[in-house]
Amino acid sequence: MPVVIPQDVKYEERFIGPLTVKQSIYAGIAAMIIIYIWMFTEIFTAVKIILSLIVGGLAAGFVMLNLDIMLLNLFAFVRVKKKASWLSPDAQGLLDIRDIRADTVFLKKGGAIGLIKVTPINFGMLSKEDQDSVIYGFLEFLNTINFPIQIVMKSINLDINDYLSALKHRIEERDDKISLAYYEHFASYMRDYIESTRINDRLFYIVVPAKKHWDEREVIRSLDTRCKNIMDALAFSGINSERLNKQQLLNLYASYFTETLWLDEDFVTAVTMYRKMWKRAPRAAVYGEV
Repeated sequence: MPVVIPQDVKYEERFIGPLTVKQSIYAGIAAMIIIYIWMFTEIFTAVKIILSLIVGGLAAGFVMLNLDIMLLNLFAFVRVKKKASWLSPDAQGLLDIRDIRADTVFLKKGGAIGLIKVTPINFGMLSKEDQDSVIYGFLEFLNTINFPIQIVMKSINLDINDYLSALKHRIEERDDKISLAYYEHFASYMRDYIESTRINDRLFYIVVPAKKHWDEREVIRSLDTRCKNIMDALAFSGINSERLNKQQLLNLYASYFTETLWLDEDFVTAVTMYRKMWKRAPRAAVYGEV
């Protein structure tokens, strides 16, 4: 069986024993500093020992632990902006997005992507035959892809309010007071349990890149074709999926910058909720007309 040699392996020539050129320079500088401390300074011996230990420790960190790379990463981390509101212009610098239209995300560096939301299935609850069917269908899906894709998972707080509301509605239709009392205890227990254990729901997305082309219309057409082929292949495995439209894309990206609610398949913020209430409010109620 042939052995695949990784292509991204970094190799540095050894200069002195097991040390590379960079490590040898660090060790040499530390050695010269220690020699200078002991040979050309007139300080107490205890101070010389302390200074030598400090220099030797720093040299060991640079040589053995890549302390220089750690310091550069720390400096870059300190300089970068760590928090920005999705309403702030600084948020635009965190996203490589030029525009969102025609259900397509156009990137600043060129190219475009589409997002497909995938509804997961409970694989463990399927029979052996159904599991084999899903596996073979998914293998066929992977074999039909001749372009790179990205699978993204987003965790959100589990929301069972719709389920509890539907359950309560069915009980009220039966006019069963005993069942309604049991329901109140059940609903209270489930809400407290989810809040205390912090149960999350997981959303899965497939990021599909478009073919590079100078004509934007051709880019959109190629992306539509790729997304349709992926959704058809997933449907063959029994996995439901849908492509996100423009509003769903905006809600998804905004959800990474602010606290959101999961409502009717949309991420809803306080701003969007207020906007919806404003649009739905009667004109007389808004302006105080009579």
